[in-house]
Amino acid sequence: MSQPAADRLFHAHVDDSFFAAAALNSDDAIIPMTLDAVILGWNSGAHTIYGYTAAEMVNQPFEILVPEDKYREFVDFRAQVQQGEVSVITETERIRKDGSRVSVSVRISPVRNTEGDLIGLCAIARDISDRKRAEAALRQSEELLRLLVDGARDYAMMMTDPEGRVTYWSDGAARILGYTSEEALGQSAELILTEEERAAGLLRRELDRTLADGRLESRCWLRRKDGELIFTEGVIHALRDDGGELRGFGKVLQDATARRGAEEALKGAAHALRESNQRLQLALESGQLGSWHLDIDAGEYLDLSNSNLMHLGVSPQSSFTNADFLKLLHPDDAEIVRAAYRNALDNRADYSAEYRIIRPDGEIRWIGAQARLIRGEDGKPVRMIGVTEDITQRKEAEARQGEALREAEERADRDPVTGLLNHRAFHKRLAEESSRAQRDGSVLAVVMLDMDHFKFFNDAYGHAIGDNVLRTVAERLIHICRPYDTLARFGGDEFALLLPSVGHSTRGEIEARLRADLSGLLYRPDGQETGIPIGLSVGVSLIPNHSVDRHEAVRIADERLRRAKTGAAVETEADHIRHEMVNVAGFSMLDALVTAVDNKDRYTRRHSEDVMAHSLAIARELELEEADQRTVAVAALLHDVGKIGVPDAILRKPGQLTEAEFEAIKQHPEMGAAIVSAVPQFHDVLDAVRHHHERWDGRGYPAGLRAEETPIIARLMAVADAYSAMTTDRPYRQGMDKERARAILAEGAGSQWCQECVAAFLRTQ
Repeated sequence: MSQPAADRLFHAHVDDSFFAAAALNSDDAIIPMTLDAVILGWNSGAHTIYGYTAAEMVNQPFEILVPEDKYREFVDFRAQVQQGEVSVITETERIRKDGSRVSVSVRISPVRNTEGDLIGLCAIARDISDRKRAEAALRQSEELLRLLVDGARDYAMMMTDPEGRVTYWSDGAARILGYTSEEALGQSAELILTEEERAAGLLRRELDRTLADGRLESRCWLRRKDGELIFTEGVIHALRDDGGELRGFGKVLQDATARRGAEEALKGAAHALRESNQRLQLALESGQLGSWHLDIDAGEYLDLSNSNLMHLGVSPQSSFTNADFLKLLHPDDAEIVRAAYRNALDNRADYSAEYRIIRPDGEIRWIGAQARLIRGEDGKPVRMIGVTEDITQRKEAEARQGEALREAEERADRDPVTGLLNHRAFHKRLAEESSRAQRDGSVLAVVMLDMDHFKFFNDAYGHAIGDNVLRTVAERLIHICRPYDTLARFGGDEFALLLPSVGHSTRGEIEARLRADLSGLLYRPDGQETGIPIGLSVGVSLIPNHSVDRHEAVRIADERLRRAKTGAAVETEADHIRHEMVNVAGFSMLDALVTAVDNKDRYTRRHSEDVMAHSLAIARELELEEADQRTVAVAALLHDVGKIGVPDAILRKPGQLTEAEFEAIKQHPEMGAAIVSAVPQFHDVLDAVRHHHERWDGRGYPAGLRAEETPIIARLMAVADAYSAMTTDRPYRQGMDKERARAILAEGAGSQWCQECVAAFLRTQ
């Protein structure tokens, strides 16, 4: 990632350009990263803590800073943030440039874009070496000290060890603070602090100041055991031994709540008024805010500050009326001001508006205004007092930030090699286009393309040339597609298109047109006179013709593409069955499992389709009813789904299986039946899935059924399954001659297979 992009991610994390500048110069190390922990930014705090410059660390892996014994900790924390935790905070160690270790407090937080997508990480580290050394020194000495006197019940007397844990608690402390000695001993002295003072680290600050000066006068609010707040005054002493070593701290305090209440009551009103006037005066004098006072009935200003007039670009010496103000309003924003004014009067609410004005010199500025109504004795609003602020810089910054975000989103949706949309953006556009097609009743073509033999370019010429080939294909696709078509690099050597409103064109026609438009595509490496052909395979599905579900449409197009790459692009009867069944609940899930098995063993899907064709031929020859034939077709497609549970090594083993391996294979009918039984609509196919490996003589599996105990659908499928298995080529052997396979079926009729089914099959050949 470039440094400007890194800076944008850095600024996105701190949310505001003003605070981004502060962060860049912070004493803390603030380090934005990619999700893979590649450093994108390096502020001055990081330079100070770790010793590296930004030039040395930007685009480097964060692991450079992580000691070997802390690496697992860092990986775990990064994973927690990537999985959705708001932030992870820890104290750990990092490695400086000089090889020394530094103790740091680290907070790792996620960085998200406006859509909530995780786009990076940010680590904020603070050097805590001094504190760690102080803690280690304090831990070296610990001994009980006692106050000399424990009888003054109007005073709370206590002592702590150097860490602030209570080691002595007087009767007066028990009376004033409510905790008994047994309850207080061993506890942190924070026990009696308010939650705010604990969060602010009051105890540590008081002990550190006492340690520095030897004595500290303390005035603070404490919380009794019963929850009551009391104001206390006291003194803290550092207690040392004869050698000057710190032994702990002693504190004597008394309840001063009543006296403080009286003092605060006397000073409260005057202080509040004085503070309010000071704040207003400071704001006005700084020129950041302008004040105005409007008479509502007269509709004229009673007072306008010089700062307000300066915001409007008007000379302080000139007279200025409400009518003059209305003339300065930008035409597009005038109604915003009027609506805010009406809302304040109608609802007796505060006035608030942000709008543009056109100064007399023609300059356009943004103004933010806030105001409050002043009511008369009858409760009716009579005046409005408000302030204005020139917010032009903020608005310009927001506009720049919005533009930067739009550019970042555009880059996030683009493939960096081809400039086409990426996989994520394609699916977002697919959702939009499929919804549009549904609304207007048009047909949307989903196209999957895959480069043939792309690996050759990478292996022969290197990945840089491979990228050039991808760009060549992208350029051709841009040339042949319409301006409103969607083009994307789907991943690797795959591309995807969305072609809206294709009318009555069939997918075969669309595939043919695309193949024609992409024909003759060449890549000519430098120094070569002849070009290398670039071939692409195409698969198309149509929404809603083939499916109304966009994800299913992608799967169908991908399946079509797979067939094209294996030379089986022509639709088969199996394809028609799949298209008919696509809206039957559960079928797509089961067929997807068959696809998963096919990914494990490429033989499986082709074999299932062959078994379906042969099984249907037998069923028709036996004159089974149409409904039974449909059951046969679906069962044949799903009959090997149980192989999803068979280990890959056994499925792909080229040699003879061991007894244990064969036992594993024999489990797949029962596994398949268990999977299919989860879908109520397919109970009719269970017998075929479970029993297609039974034998006529009862020596089959899994149930050892004999003769007609095996359902007719399973008997005929056993014949089709055996014939396909014998004649289909496998990677490790060539398929058997079909005549020889038919002879084996004839020989096994009446022992391994049903005679009637074998005879019916042979009649179809």
